[in-house]
Amino acid sequence: MSELRGVGIGLGVAQGPIVRMAEAMPAPENTPSTAGADAERARVRDAVSIVASELNERGEAAGGSAQEVLEAQAMIAEDPTLQDEVDTRIDAGATAEWAVHDAFAGFRATLEAVGGYLGERAADLDDIAQRVLARLRGVEAPGVPNPGHPFVLVARDLAPADTALLDLDQVLALITTDGGPTSHTAILAREKGIVAIVGVADGETLTTGETVIVDAASGVVTREPTDDEKARAT
Repeated sequence: MSELRGVGIGLGVAQGPIVRMAEAMPAPENTPSTAGADAERARVRDAVSIVASELNERGEAAGGSAQEVLEAQAMIAEDPTLQDEVDTRIDAGATAEWAVHDAFAGFRATLEAVGGYLGERAADLDDIAQRVLARLRGVEAPGVPNPGHPFVLVARDLAPADTALLDLDQVLALITTDGGPTSHTAILAREKGIVAIVGVADGETLTTGETVIVDAASGVVTREPTDDEKARAT
């Protein structure tokens, strides 16, 4: 038995097998565009418009604070300043994929340098960029896994669009290695009553299939719990 610690959200306790969320898609290669700037810009506009619409739809389905968060994400996706940054890279010969990746990464670095509340918005930018890149590549965006049984979800961080619509009959608890008490993951987990611990040190060592106890009140993740510990946690 060993323990990992982070910042607990709420007072609940849950236990179950871990399922790790898939890692983000790899960054695109910086290869010159063969389609031309006009075509690349049109691809970005279409992808961003679809992603913004999807975020707004998820917000309407979730309601409450989640809707406000997701509508804000949709606005960020279509932010003119970001679009200008993307266009600048496309005009220099980049593909739509690289331009989106690099422009969002630059904006993320700016927020991280500011720190605090704005620093914790950096993870939101990652999610938007991943969704736009997935749309450009014609693949499904990374999201919450569906193993077919109740589980404890472990992720680097969870996007607001995913947190807002978690199936609470399946997701017993949430553990993230990044984020803090003011991250959107924490805010939405608190509102939805999800047992959660964020910013868990060494959380990357948790593996799919192992059983843990998640005690939000103490901010402790117990690995390989004994039968007595499991019984007390029910």
